[in-house]
Amino acid sequence: MTKRATGGLARRTLLGAAGLLLTGMGAAQAHHGWSGYLDEPFVLTGVVKAVHESGAHGELEVEAEGGLWHVVLGPPYRNRRAGLEDGLIKAGDEITAEGKRHRDPATLEMKTERLRVGDQVFDIYPERL
Repeated sequence: MTKRATGGLARRTLLGAAGLLLTGMGAAQAHHGWSGYLDEPFVLTGVVKAVHESGAHGELEVEAEGGLWHVVLGPPYRNRRAGLEDGLIKAGDEITAEGKRHRDPATLEMKTERLRVGDQVFDIYPERL
């Protein structure tokens, strides 16, 4: 290869690597890790207003404690492993979520480790209980 051809190849390789890095950073920011949540156990009981089963994590909108809470479940594989299949939770169901509350007290959000729907219990993150 000529010097010019190898320089162009190196530039394309560098640009491709930078693109992959930026894509990975976006995915990491979209992921609901545990660092944004407190360490203390938190329990929330309320009525489901909406269910969002698609995406990186299942999510519920729950009316509880004077507000509309964002209740983050696990990724689809964890939810299924716990027995929590799509369509099982519906608007109007009363749930109790156990997990960790968001670090910002103004943010009505929690990440769920265990979910109770009626007499069914779903351990989404059993290793954290």
